[in-house]
Amino acid sequence: MTNFLLNDRLVSTEESAGMTLLEFIRGVACLSGTKDACREGECGACTVLVGSRAADGTVAYKACASCLLPLGDIDGCHVVTVEGLGSEPLTLVQRLLVEHSASQCGFCTPGIVLSLTGFALASPDLSYDAAVDALDGNICRCTGYASIRNAARALCEALAGAAKHPGQRQEVLLATGVVPAYFRGIPGRLAELKAAPVAACGKNTIAVAGGTDLFVQKPEQLMGSDLCFLSKRRDLDYIREDKGLLLVGGAVAIEDFRNSAVVQRHFPALAGDLLLHSSAILRNKATLAGNIVNASPIGDATIILLALNASLTITGEGGRKREVPLDKFYLGYKKTDLACGELVSEIAIPLPSEGVRYNFEKVSNRTTLDIAAVNSALLLATGSDGAVTGLRVSAGGVGPVPMLLPGIEKFHGRKPDASFFQDLSKAALAAAAPIDDIRGSAEYKRLLLGQLMLAHARALAPVEAA
Repeated sequence: MTNFLLNDRLVSTEESAGMTLLEFIRGVACLSGTKDACREGECGACTVLVGSRAADGTVAYKACASCLLPLGDIDGCHVVTVEGLGSEPLTLVQRLLVEHSASQCGFCTPGIVLSLTGFALASPDLSYDAAVDALDGNICRCTGYASIRNAARALCEALAGAAKHPGQRQEVLLATGVVPAYFRGIPGRLAELKAAPVAACGKNTIAVAGGTDLFVQKPEQLMGSDLCFLSKRRDLDYIREDKGLLLVGGAVAIEDFRNSAVVQRHFPALAGDLLLHSSAILRNKATLAGNIVNASPIGDATIILLALNASLTITGEGGRKREVPLDKFYLGYKKTDLACGELVSEIAIPLPSEGVRYNFEKVSNRTTLDIAAVNSALLLATGSDGAVTGLRVSAGGVGPVPMLLPGIEKFHGRKPDASFFQDLSKAALAAAAPIDDIRGSAEYKRLLLGQLMLAHARALAPVEAA
């Protein structure tokens, strides 16, 4: 039995935990405002808000693609569709979209309304840039994005005096009409809701982290499978420092990682780099561990973590743990060092020391929110004399597994000048083994890889490599 609040009413259903929330909303609850379009989380038309009760009793909302969100994952949550915001009177977001002529055919408008409402509920700083990032998964084919951005800017101006902590701004959002009055009672109603016990993952279950790739690949198979949802594992949801390491639980969503204060303090570039990974409605559910286990040769997060020298804690049945360096985790195309019943419970990333620089580069058909043709990350450490003391270079799209450039020690002791990066480019090309596929020919990918090494040069050593 799955129990949750759908807008203002309690739902208890025995539908399969693997049914997507979109199918339930439209086919069972008969709410048609949530649109069925791409079924890959690419368009934003199916966007809903999912609110989960936080440890302090408040409700934290995220905008999610309901076409990839399994019903079992929203057990104990508050799901908001456009019907749950009401239509009379219009909410502040709806009114601003009307005033700025930001809707035409209307097919995409419900998703845009939910994304901007989610921004108002959850953004740490309520800045215009953050509002645009919150909209990055919403495609509009007819209105034009300028009017939508104008409405987003007006929303930021209207909320300029709201509390910075999302959990403390509810009264402002109620007073300004961002959310309807029934939202005031949701925390108490969720506290009374009896969610199902957290199912253990084992050999006979399929572990679902974000599900953003699983439910694209095999939604029909998952409908009849026994699923365990890692999002329900509070013990896997943490980001903390410990003894020179950044420790990330296996259930941490990419967007939570991207916005983490400790991550931004030690790895400030990741806030921008991870925007290239996917849209907000996917980053809110997709996890770092899931990106790793998916074993894509071009997974952006995996390529970044390889360069950052991450290692994994793998937990099996009975709580048995073992440590595996990420660069030893991939055994072949889509094959990993993960036995049946095991899961990645923690990712450990060494904190950078003084003199360490990092850079990530990606080439794809679209600048953002697209699968890479080739991507690469580089970590460079130099001593007081400017010579290289440490170097890690990773690349995706150039072999059957995410590549960590071998034989890198020969570059130690050199200055990171133009000739250094030219030689690094040659070494990367020698190690690469790309194939022709839909994202480009092998020859094209080799060209990109060489150019990305030079892009690292421009980003990390602009004076020496000019």
